[in-house]
Amino acid sequence: MRVVICDDNPIERNNLLEIATHISKSEGYDAEFEVFETAKQMLFELEDKLELIDVMFLDINMPGPDGMEAASKLRSKGYSGEIVFTTVSKEHILRAFDVRAFNYIVKGETDSTKTVKIIKDVFETASEKSKEYMLFTGIGEYRNIAINDIKYFEVRGKIITVYYGSKSFEFISTIGKLENLLFTKGFIRVHRSFLVALQYIKTFAYDGLTLIDHTEIPVGRKYYGGLKEAMKENAVG
Repeated sequence: MRVVICDDNPIERNNLLEIATHISKSEGYDAEFEVFETAKQMLFELEDKLELIDVMFLDINMPGPDGMEAASKLRSKGYSGEIVFTTVSKEHILRAFDVRAFNYIVKGETDSTKTVKIIKDVFETASEKSKEYMLFTGIGEYRNIAINDIKYFEVRGKIITVYYGSKSFEFISTIGKLENLLFTKGFIRVHRSFLVALQYIKTFAYDGLTLIDHTEIPVGRKYYGGLKEAMKENAVG
């Protein structure tokens, strides 16, 4: 998740950065932050990478283009992420609806509990929007599962079980088909019966691997070389 904070007041800017950074870590979000002193600087720097930004905290009262003007320009350029306004006054709040703002924080008035809730909510919304889902069809039932939540697949005969979060779901497919679909999504075949998400692998060896939740999965001899190379590339990336 990429987060932008734009505020001309260094004390307010650093305070918001500190709170948002703490929340991102405590809630388990992998967040990167960029801070700007002026909307003019922000608009220039982000012109070619708006699609990469998930959340923006914009101060309304700034010299040059103010936060509201900046938000309008961002929307006109196709920015579809979340915007939270920070302001010393409520007089501009009605205009926030024109740029589809997520919420607003009134400096000196919105208490810390409410501020934390707003930041948590916008991070959760942005995180959910960025997830890619796969639809799995079982016997009389289906599941729409976020790919990022999937730890591994196990095949037994014609039945494949997907393990995600603390849950699992059985469906009919082939592991070869899944391998082709998910190869570019960070999954790797480690055994004739297992397809695993690289991000959940904690340790691996010639004959097996361990996931971060301590699940142990066998590694087939012919798959070890590919696994070793993929883990090396994943670590570098």
